[in-house]
Formats: sequence, C-alpha cells, structure tokens
Amino acid sequence: MTEPAINSSTKPAARNYFPALDGLRLLASINIVMLHLGSSSALGYMADYKWLMPLVNAPAFAAGIFYVLAGFLFASKFSDPDRRIPVVPFMFSRIAKLYRLHFFMTLLMFAVLVFKFSGYNHLPGFGEGPFFAELADCANKGLSQMVNPWRSLLLHLTLTWSIVPDLGMKLNEPSWSLTSFFLCYAITPWFSRWLFRQSNRTLWILFGALFIPGILWAVTFGVTDNLWFDGYGAKYRFFHIFAPVRIFEYLFGMVLFRLYKEGFFDFLKKDYVSGVAQLLMLAAVYGSLFLMSPKANPGWNYFAHHSLPIMLYGMFLVSLLSGKGFLAKFFTIGIVRKVGKASFYPYLIHLPIITIAWGICNLNQPANTVKLLIFIYTISTLYNEFKTWRRQKKKVSATVGNTKRTKNEL
Repeated sequence: MTEPAINSSTKPAARNYFPALDGLRLLASINIVMLHLGSSSALGYMADYKWLMPLVNAPAFAAGIFYVLAGFLFASKFSDPDRRIPVVPFMFSRIAKLYRLHFFMTLLMFAVLVFKFSGYNHLPGFGEGPFFAELADCANKGLSQMVNPWRSLLLHLTLTWSIVPDLGMKLNEPSWSLTSFFLCYAITPWFSRWLFRQSNRTLWILFGALFIPGILWAVTFGVTDNLWFDGYGAKYRFFHIFAPVRIFEYLFGMVLFRLYKEGFFDFLKKDYVSGVAQLLMLAAVYGSLFLMSPKANPGWNYFAHHSLPIMLYGMFLVSLLSGKGFLAKFFTIGIVRKVGKASFYPYLIHLPIITIAWGICNLNQPANTVKLLIFIYTISTLYNEFKTWRRQKKKVSATVGNTKRTKNEL
C-alpha cells in the first residue's frame, strides 16, 4: 500500500535561519566593547596605530547595526502571515531575557560608583573599623559625591534615562538601547503582519523612506546650538540614544528581510559574488569613518556616523545570508557562532566589569585587554549555553509528561 501524497500547502514553513549572522553579532559586540575600553583610557598603547583606532573610536560597527540585525531576525521569525503573534507574551519573553540582566548590572554599577566616589582604597570591613560602620561611611561619602544618585538609579531601572539623560548621571550606559528595543518589540507583531500585505513597490519605497527620520534628526543636530543642554557632549548623547529614532533602523532591518524573501538579493547566492560584496561593504564601512572631521558641520558628522552606516550595515548583512564568501564562512565556524549568539550579554555587562577591572589591574596593557575580553565573552557564552540547556530540558520534561498523560488516558 502506497503512502498518500503530502499536500505541499500543509508542510510547515521552512525555518529562516542564517548562521553567519551569529558571527556578525560578535563582530558588532566586540567593536562596542573596544569603544568603551578606549574611552576608559584602556587602549592607550594602540594610539600609534592610526589605521586601526578609527575602527575603535568611531566605531566602525556602531549600535545601529544591532537594530538592523534585530529587525531582520525578528521579521524572519515572524515570517508566517497567518501566524498570530500576541504582543504581551512576546514582550514578557523579551523582558525576561534582557531586563533581569540589565537590572542586576545597573545595581552592580551603582554600588561600584558609590565605592569609587567614596574615596575608599579598601573594601569596607578590611580596614581598621568594623564592617557595618565602614559600609555606612563608604555609602554616605560616595552618595554625597554623586549627582542625583537615587534619581539616576530610578531612571535606569525604569528605562527612561535615554529619554531624559540630563536628569541623571550615567550608570550602565549601554542599557539605553533596551528602551528603544522594547519599543521596537512592541510594534514587531503588528508591523511584521502588515509588511506581508505590501507590494514590492511599497517595500522599496519603505527601503528609502525609513532613512528620512534619521537624516532629519542629523540636520536638526547640525543646525541647532546646544539647545537646553549644558554643552555639546550632553546634546550629542541625547541625540545618539533618544529611543524613537532607533525604531526606524529596526524597521529597515524588517524591510530588508521582506526584500530578501521576495528574491531581490538572490544574485548574492552566485559563486564569488557574496565574497566580493562582503569585501566592498567592509571597505565602504571603513572608508565612511574618514568622512567625519572636526572641522565639518556636526550635522554632517552625525549623518556620516549614523544614517550612512545603517545602509552599509544592511547591505553587509544581506551579503552574508548565503553563507558564501570568506567572511561568512568564518562567521559560521562553530565557536564563533556560539560566542556570537551570546554577544548581546557582553554589551549589557561590559561597563561595570571594565570599571571593576580598573580597580584590580592596569587595563592599558595588551595582555590585560585580552584577558578582560576572554573573561567577558566566556561568562556570557556559558550563561547563554546554560539558558539553552535549561530551556531544552524543560521541553523534554514537558514532552515526557504529555506522553505519560496520554498513556494514562488510553
């Protein structure tokens, strides 16, 4: 007896998965960590490498790449137009994954800064006085030297610091991205469904139109003075981290996925084409670093560092999707992918660890830089692997439980 033919319409949709993008996450994460190492004076020994430092100080792969990448990946996960995606469960799953780590790292950074501003050169309890007396004295001295410490802590924990950064001091700075990411997550289910109802013409219009808010933001930055901020630095920080602007970078990533699914990037699947495209995009990203100049209008520098790279990041991303090309093959190496999957954790935890490490050793040494990077990415990878193992264990337990219940019912 022959088996009945399987209706192709009933087959589950093929899973959209792009192994090389795990390596891209790692590349972007390392660049951000190196940026903050440099800003903490930990990379002074690299100052003579004029060709290398722009990659770190600019940086080449800035925070925008995380939004493009996240938009592309979530659009790929929600690629079934008939699939209902409840917003609330989706949001709670993202909060459970990211906010807990942000919460604990913010508290850790707060405690580290209290100790740093206290002037103590030893931990409470290791001096001449009793532990609780020294702890109280350390806390009082540290808090008195900080600017609005409790308000700053509240702003960070409520994810509102990026909207009003001038109202509080910086604690765990990379946490600003969670504000905009959670806004992006909130619109993901709706926008992913809406995208599937759009024509190719509309997709290409969106491809260009999504850059308009960022360009207008750059123009506003360039034609205004310091506005209500204390100086240029405070103004730049606000324009850099203000949450709503980042949404358009995320949506650009989602549109890229739809264009990919419609076959507009199929030419990159040809032999050698992906490798050439990757090389060209890397050269373009590197070259864009030298478009900025202290003598140029701040708006132009903002555009060259924010809006233009978003386009380059997007094209670099699609050049990796086929898995072909020299860089895509490197990104798909097992260990690179494992570390890359956990790369958002180093982004959230590295600043407190850098601050603590400066109190232990001199980070302005190559060996200590390497040790710090190994430590940050090792604990992040182990943490991610543990979470993956625990999730798989729960699935197995649930499957076994369902099987037992089914047998009992029979």
